[in-house]
Amino acid sequence: MRHTLLLCSLALPWSAPVCADDLVPSVTVSADKTAQRRNDTVSAIVIGHDELIRQGDRALSDVLKRLPGITIGAAPGAGQGGQIQLRGLGQGYTLIMLDGVPVPAGFALDSLDPELVERVEIQRAATAEFSAQAIAGSINIVLKKTTAKPQREFKLGASNSHGLNAGSATLQWSGKQKKLSYALAGTASRTARRVDIEEWGRNVDMDGNTTVLRHTPQRETVGVNALELAPRLTWALANEDSLAWQSLLSVKRVANRHGGLETAYVGGNSNYPDNHSDFDQASVTLRSDLHWLRKLERGASLDVKLGVQLNHRANDFIFEGYGPGRVLRSTHLVDSGVDDVGATFSGSYRRQLGEHHLLAAGWDAGRRRRADFRRERQFSPSETPVLSDEDYAATATRLALYAQDEWSLSKRWSLYLGLRWEGLRTASRTGGAEGGGKPVDVRSQVWSPLLQSLWKLRTEDQLRAAITRTYKAPEIFELMPRRYTVDNGNSATNPDNQGNPALRPELAWGLDAAYEYYPAKGAMLGVSGSLRRISGVMRDQLYQSGGRWVATPVNQGDAQVRGIELEARLPLAALMQGAPALDLRANVARNWSRVAAIAGPDNHLDSQLPWSANLGGDYRLAGLPLSLGGNLNYQAGGRSRSSSALLAYVGVKRELDLYALWKFSDRLRVRLSGANLLQQDYATGSRYADGAGSMLRTLDTGSYRTLRLMLEGTL
Repeated sequence: MRHTLLLCSLALPWSAPVCADDLVPSVTVSADKTAQRRNDTVSAIVIGHDELIRQGDRALSDVLKRLPGITIGAAPGAGQGGQIQLRGLGQGYTLIMLDGVPVPAGFALDSLDPELVERVEIQRAATAEFSAQAIAGSINIVLKKTTAKPQREFKLGASNSHGLNAGSATLQWSGKQKKLSYALAGTASRTARRVDIEEWGRNVDMDGNTTVLRHTPQRETVGVNALELAPRLTWALANEDSLAWQSLLSVKRVANRHGGLETAYVGGNSNYPDNHSDFDQASVTLRSDLHWLRKLERGASLDVKLGVQLNHRANDFIFEGYGPGRVLRSTHLVDSGVDDVGATFSGSYRRQLGEHHLLAAGWDAGRRRRADFRRERQFSPSETPVLSDEDYAATATRLALYAQDEWSLSKRWSLYLGLRWEGLRTASRTGGAEGGGKPVDVRSQVWSPLLQSLWKLRTEDQLRAAITRTYKAPEIFELMPRRYTVDNGNSATNPDNQGNPALRPELAWGLDAAYEYYPAKGAMLGVSGSLRRISGVMRDQLYQSGGRWVATPVNQGDAQVRGIELEARLPLAALMQGAPALDLRANVARNWSRVAAIAGPDNHLDSQLPWSANLGGDYRLAGLPLSLGGNLNYQAGGRSRSSSALLAYVGVKRELDLYALWKFSDRLRVRLSGANLLQQDYATGSRYADGAGSMLRTLDTGSYRTLRLMLEGTL
């Protein structure tokens, strides 16, 4: 630790910008979105606010699925609860940030309203200024900033999906008074969805005879009431200094009703063939940052950010299991909650040496404390009640020091060099009957050298290359030996889950390369490839304990990840004189992975998606104030093997979204959109096979189209 501080302190006199977007009070993303991407040494794709809200989506995940290389691990039209993935990988391989700060599990940015977002930045290769927990890459979500001109906008929306009505109201308000600039983006919404699920379970013995065959139709209804606010204040101080305060407040109420009725064709019913559950959650999420920018002599500056975060969730769960004749067999009551509180302190000293040489060094520290409680009461008419009180607490502390150098060596060649050291410590304790009160203390540290380079071959085309050292740290809940039990149908394909305090980070070396061609303003054609070699892969290990199947994560061997992406943006008017105002966009990604410790075939990293593609366009009619557009999204299914005995399957997704925007005037617009118009079912499944036979569990999840009408105006 002492040597690390010394090395990074030596770099401080040679310092320069880390993230220009976060160092000034306001950033305007140019209408030519390819210009900044083309000239930056660090490869990044920036998607501005206008493109994020173009199709009237109410959840950020519905927007992200259309962006290059991003997939969402959820059923079509889910709108929330999906896992945001790069290179087909989620589960901590993709770094998700809010205003440059990593977001811990539980903050659920996938359901954030796009109206609150200024832009989204996608980086395929890691940089020293951000956390190196980005094996697959990083996605930075930047909240709305203050604007140069006063803004008074409102949006009212109504939607319907499968007979369920929903609505939203959004307000954007910004202005300036002397040296104070202010902005408030807020939205209140009610969303609702209904899902029908067809579950089949089949067991086969070693002779090929079916011993169990069950069919369980299920229906799930989810309603969410949400209030989200993103206020920002910026003070212009003397000597071009500035002080900014940015926050995000999200208050949600979730009500989930689930019921299933099982029919057994072979082998008899499960314990509770007729079951019903109610889940209610109240959550409050708060993120708040105070950002000070100090201008120094000789083009240097000091940038300091102090942040706090809070996530509180209170859950109530009721499960009722019935036998034949609707005789009550079990009642399971769970009262649980999570308090996740953290603070971050980061800063950088930077200096520009000449017009084309930028250096920077800085620090990034943070501390989180997560406390869980779980009170269970299980009653059965013929058995003694089961009473359980459990408490868990964990603290995660991290400190990172970094230095980086971005240098344009010539008009055609620029170079980025970075070095980041990051130390992590997780201390946890468990209470209650199962925990035994045993403390757990896990420490790790990672050095991450990083290099990126840009070569401009000619005026129109260029090459990129990057070499990175990244890692994936286990989440706090993966380290805590708490067991999450399955109420009905525990099996090898539907196990309980329990954390593992012995988990260690995965480490990876990465190589990225890209070719980009810019034939005209706003147009781009590109192809990129990547390779990752990962050690200490975390995989679920399946075992039996007390007559129940349990899955727990363990470090198990090495893996290799490869990928290739194609991307195109083609505004026809810029390419051909007299062409219609039609902007076309397309992207295709192909991903592979192989885990050495597991015999193939299908020994992929958990749930990695092999293919994804988007084809979309926007058309502005010449004689009418009408714009039309849409997008077709495709995510291929595939199989992945977590052991020689357990195989999982994820089905294909196809989603078609369309919109029409009519401008009555510069102050009033109407937007009509349709999401998930193909309303295709989504299939998942798992199969466990050993010498005694096999178990197969499949689920077909229905999806439904959503029609939405929005009135947008300026006050």
